[in-house]
Amino acid sequence: MKKFSLLATLSIAAMIAACGDNGSSAEDIEVPSSSSTGNDISVSSGNGDVASSSNDDITSSSEVSTNLSSEASPTSSSAETAPSDSSTNISSSGTSELQEPKDFFTDSRDGKTYKLVKIGNQNWMAENLHFADSLIYVFDDAQKVCPENFHLPSMEEFQELVDFVGGAAVAAKVLKSTSGWPNGEFGDWNGTDEFGFNAIPVDSGDGGTDENFWTTNHDYHRYSTGMMLKINPYPTSKFRCAQSADSTCFLNAEPDTKLSVRCLSDISSCGSATYNNRTHFCQNSTVYPLCRGRKYDSETYVCRDQQLHSIATDSIYKYSWVWLNPDKEYGLFQDPRDMQFYKTIVIDTLVWMAENLNYASEGSVCFENDSMYCDLYGRLYTADQARNGEPIARDIETKIQGICPDGWRLPASEEFDAVIGGSFPQETIYAKIIGYDTNGEMYDHLNTTGLSFVYGGIHNSKPNVWQREWDDLNTGGGIIGANFEFDVYYHYFDGSSWSIGKNQAENVRCVKDL
Repeated sequence: MKKFSLLATLSIAAMIAACGDNGSSAEDIEVPSSSSTGNDISVSSGNGDVASSSNDDITSSSEVSTNLSSEASPTSSSAETAPSDSSTNISSSGTSELQEPKDFFTDSRDGKTYKLVKIGNQNWMAENLHFADSLIYVFDDAQKVCPENFHLPSMEEFQELVDFVGGAAVAAKVLKSTSGWPNGEFGDWNGTDEFGFNAIPVDSGDGGTDENFWTTNHDYHRYSTGMMLKINPYPTSKFRCAQSADSTCFLNAEPDTKLSVRCLSDISSCGSATYNNRTHFCQNSTVYPLCRGRKYDSETYVCRDQQLHSIATDSIYKYSWVWLNPDKEYGLFQDPRDMQFYKTIVIDTLVWMAENLNYASEGSVCFENDSMYCDLYGRLYTADQARNGEPIARDIETKIQGICPDGWRLPASEEFDAVIGGSFPQETIYAKIIGYDTNGEMYDHLNTTGLSFVYGGIHNSKPNVWQREWDDLNTGGGIIGANFEFDVYYHYFDGSSWSIGKNQAENVRCVKDL
């Protein structure tokens, strides 16, 4: 397999919404429409500067929104106290002057020309990528093989396509080419190609015919695999969405599987305006800059200095607070070392941080060195870093502050066991919402203590054939304490644990005595 040195795409974009200051249930998953209520289209920099235009044909797109409000009121000592707006100005960034690609695109790397098609607000290649004499690609190569000004789509972007053409139940029919698909004992499986996407049949290698497109996403439940959009295959294929020839779905595949790639233009439309979808997003016919690399509900929040603030109260909102139990009452702590806020909760005689520590000590890392993962899961520390060089405690009486702020310390195993109680941690400490882009999926976890444990995966500084460098995001990991190192698998925690290796980095929670 040829190696590619192109710029990899960054496509982790979650739309986090919070409705009201009193919070709402984590089960309240909404799909707000971004369609306009009239003909006025505005482009906003997020600071009130709005340029208006008009368009009589406005296409709506849907984003998954997780309603869970838990906000921090800024303090006068915080650098995050109502800062002046520094959001990107749309006109100065060239967003309003961007030109959508039309008709054809020529890849400067090899001179190949691709037909383009606009579907909804998106500009797609209307044929599969054929770079370096390859028609199919493994997962890692797919992430970086699209040409300049194009990128591999995320599940969210493919979902926008599927929604626009009529939904998953009919998407395969209308996206497939009009010829080339099987037409025999199981009927005619050719499509209508109503939108010009022209999904052509590919031999699946398992006795059937289908078409699969890599996305940027890893599987939420098994990080080592990647997610693909499947254009439903002929019934003799091994893996199918359903029996219907018309449907599409998302499935996971091993990373060395070779699948097709469709590239999506970085330039999208928002009514009559154009914008770079890797730096901005469209809601209610207005373009906003991403905040910390993510979409958000612009009717609820404003982004200032890359920090979300409630429009109603000017209080701060952190993306990691999506994990919290909305039925619990949380306190608030601000770490004086870096001015970050943390939600806290009192359990018996201890105050616990209700989210993983995100203090950037020397040597600590974000998963895949991506700060957006730190925003949700906190940072990863080795046991030595977590204990600040102190040896593991031999009893509960030995207190170790470690990497925690002054007045806080690492918990002991007995304290950790106490919050789990006689129940399984799925009932007491695990957060309901899963998915590293907080896409609204749920586990049957109760989170009765409000500790909202999520696992930020594992970093192995010396990977080998048994251990990847980055693994188990959202499904496994560990918590490093004063006298323990719990290394567990999310779905199958049975009370067992084992010490993490000296080259492994995992999460930290801090506690404080009342």
